[in-house]
Amino acid sequence: MRRDRMPQKSAPELFALVHYLHRLSTEGKRGAKMALESCPKCHFIMLEGVLMTIEEHGQNGSIYVSDLAAAVKQPLPAVSRALRQLEQDGLIERITDPNDRRKTLVRPTEKGLDASRQVEAAISRYFERVICRIPEEQREQLFSLTGVLLEAVEAENAEQQAKLKGENENG
Repeated sequence: MRRDRMPQKSAPELFALVHYLHRLSTEGKRGAKMALESCPKCHFIMLEGVLMTIEEHGQNGSIYVSDLAAAVKQPLPAVSRALRQLEQDGLIERITDPNDRRKTLVRPTEKGLDASRQVEAAISRYFERVICRIPEEQREQLFSLTGVLLEAVEAENAEQQAKLKGENENG
């Protein structure tokens, strides 16, 4: 559902919100990075991407490299480079598909799963400490409003994407 445009006098508040969200993101990343100091080096973003894609698109705890590249919408050479780094660190392993020797499967090693669990726990502890600094009543407001904001952003993005798609199809 599209709402009316914001009045002009709200533009400064909107810019302040955008600035606030950027600052929140920056500070959250900085805090999470400090929280990870005691965790094993694991290229967390890459590893989590592989694990989530396996969970969503894989079978039996593994996924074809080509399917992984398609799922993350990245060129196969870029995905292969990222996987090589994870493999060198012992976080994933590549295995030849026994049913089709031309295809390669990727699956996490126990070391990779353990590193992911440690990192997730450290980040969770950090954000739990952050949230505990907010009074309970305000926490409830925050959680309800973040849902509203996310829904509004997603709806606006979907509408913009539909418009762009329509413009591209019409030439």
